[in-house]
Amino acid sequence: MSSILDVLRREMPSLTRTERMIALELMRSYPSAGLETVAEFARRAGTSSPSILRFVAKLKFRSYADFQSQLRAEVSQVLQSPLSRSSAMRGKESVAEDSFGAAAVGNISRAVELLDAVDMDAVVSLVADERRPLFLIGGRFSKANALWTYQLLRDIRGNIRLVEEEPANYAHSLLAINRTSVLIAFDYRRYQEDIVAYAAAARQRRATLIAVTDEWLSPIAAQAAHVFTTPVAAPSLFDSTIGSLVQMEALIARTAEALGQKAATRIAAVEVERERFSGDVPAKAKPAKRKI
Repeated sequence: MSSILDVLRREMPSLTRTERMIALELMRSYPSAGLETVAEFARRAGTSSPSILRFVAKLKFRSYADFQSQLRAEVSQVLQSPLSRSSAMRGKESVAEDSFGAAAVGNISRAVELLDAVDMDAVVSLVADERRPLFLIGGRFSKANALWTYQLLRDIRGNIRLVEEEPANYAHSLLAINRTSVLIAFDYRRYQEDIVAYAAAARQRRATLIAVTDEWLSPIAAQAAHVFTTPVAAPSLFDSTIGSLVQMEALIARTAEALGQKAATRIAAVEVERERFSGDVPAKAKPAKRKI
């Protein structure tokens, strides 16, 4: 079943002005707004209780209770952990390689489709502008995707930094962030408070935030100028973020294209400098034996 966020994105063009107000409020405070009472949700969205009920019916839910049941199911998906999945999978037949492969291929296809929701021209313009300091940060698992993206981008542009400090030392990199900076933050379900806090601090310093997250949306998405979303569910103890990597590689390809000769010149310069460190260290000559 599609997530409610999926439905909102798909139906947004056909919504009335009031329905769009409700949808935007739900997306801003997802899923907490929809888990409130009808009256509280209506007050938050600046509309009436009947409008909320008509909106829920338009999303094909038979009642507000059914709507909230779906939201709770999505919350339980967000809170999944390897330990909870281990318990759920115990006693089941082993995962066949073809089923995992099918899930991975499906996630990649869906990730490519979701790129249509991103203003890629605007993102590329930000990432390709070397006058803008570019920062990347990820959490316990998402740091791997941040590192991969950083390693490719640093070959085609300068003025880039991977935030690798422990949370206690975040202050040092934050001091370098200002209104010209761009932060790409990676955060997938079981969202990390320190990544959310870092993104919020960067926004307070007026940086432009690009969020890279799953379809349930990390809280960083609410603060972001641009949001990349990808499916992560897989028949495994761990989520699969391969779709996110495909999205980032698409971004990198577009950025390299935008930089053109500047990217080629930087790659050539990087290769020249790498030559300094790629050769074998010559063996020391043994001292000649003295004749006695």
